[in-house]
Amino acid sequence: MKRYQRANFLRDAAFLLFLLTFCLSRWSPWQGETWVSILYFLAQSCFIGCVADYIAVEALFRRPFHLPVGRLIPKSRKRIIRKLGEVNSTLLSRENMLKKVETFSASRLVFGRLEKEENRKGLERNLAEKAGTWFVSFVKAHKNDAASMARREGEKKLASFTAFAKEKILSEMNREEWLDKILEEAEKRTRDEKNREALARFLEDRGDKEEKGFFGSLVYGLGKFFGAIDYDSLADSAMDALGEEIETWKEKDNPFRKTLLSGWDSMVKRFLEEEATERALGDFGRILFASFPVEDKVEEAVDRFMEEWGEGRAFHEKLVPQLENALHHAITAAGHDEGFRKRMDRFARDLAVEIISYEHGWLAPAMTEVLENFTDRELNEFVESKVWSELEGIRINGALVGLLAGCAFYVFLMWVWVPFVGKW
Repeated sequence: MKRYQRANFLRDAAFLLFLLTFCLSRWSPWQGETWVSILYFLAQSCFIGCVADYIAVEALFRRPFHLPVGRLIPKSRKRIIRKLGEVNSTLLSRENMLKKVETFSASRLVFGRLEKEENRKGLERNLAEKAGTWFVSFVKAHKNDAASMARREGEKKLASFTAFAKEKILSEMNREEWLDKILEEAEKRTRDEKNREALARFLEDRGDKEEKGFFGSLVYGLGKFFGAIDYDSLADSAMDALGEEIETWKEKDNPFRKTLLSGWDSMVKRFLEEEATERALGDFGRILFASFPVEDKVEEAVDRFMEEWGEGRAFHEKLVPQLENALHHAITAAGHDEGFRKRMDRFARDLAVEIISYEHGWLAPAMTEVLENFTDRELNEFVESKVWSELEGIRINGALVGLLAGCAFYVFLMWVWVPFVGKW
């Protein structure tokens, strides 16, 4: 996307109009006519306004017309980086972040996004495909074990099935592999432009609503107007820094990785020991026993399941839609369950506090380090990419101001000054 298209078009149009009126005022049959003089004067004023603001804006990033003046952004490099670092340090201080965590609601953020049908269906489809793939592989791997257990115990030993499922989940869930998958997915989310935009709007909304006082509001408003407070760049820097930090968590000897792994088993165990989970596993077992002829032969049931549900087109046309429908009902129920939402918010806040307490202080220095590693050209491009639309508005305003000022000056000159001088 080219920048300043409208402003450049207006400048070129003003230049052509200026040339046209100049020719009309010098070599046309209407030379000396009042309307030609007025048009020439106004075109001249508009063009002067365009050129003046063009030079002013260009001087921030380049040398307009190769004039011997320094570019303001590279010249002010240290001050710009220092101010951005100060703003980031203030916004991302440990106390400020912990204060914001107190009012953070993960359930509102998650279920708010899921209110859009497109987001909800995409999530349900993705989870259904992943859950279906895992379930099919699980059934394949444990067909013989399940069959022998079914022959021995049958329906009367449904509790044994629940215990078997819990034991297999605990013993075969490779926590490091799952953690790496979660970290990889989280790292992808930091590069997602939608997530960066959502974070920028969230930070901007919190910043706008925060009580600042009169002078604080004034400085904050000026900072946003002149680009000193740029939530888009703040979100980009935060996401970049978070991505780099997540990369360090993948290292086997990282202390925080060990902290996560140490809490993984206890978290999964607590989840499996909850009454709702045990009830869900029991319901699943009863449905499984009712749906398939387990008493006759589980192997045949598994083969039939794989043929009718788990392989080829049947997987996508039958199993995935069923899981998707179940997930839809589960997500809808969870969204209306106040107790679940409170537990979700409490867990998210506790996790955020733990991460902030362990890793606080790295965000602002990391952002400053990224900016310091920019070359003059890269810093120039970074700043201009964030404010060019506002600068284009300034250039357009320059043309309008020049036109209106020329009109006002002409009226003053012809109807005030000339009659006044003529009396003397």
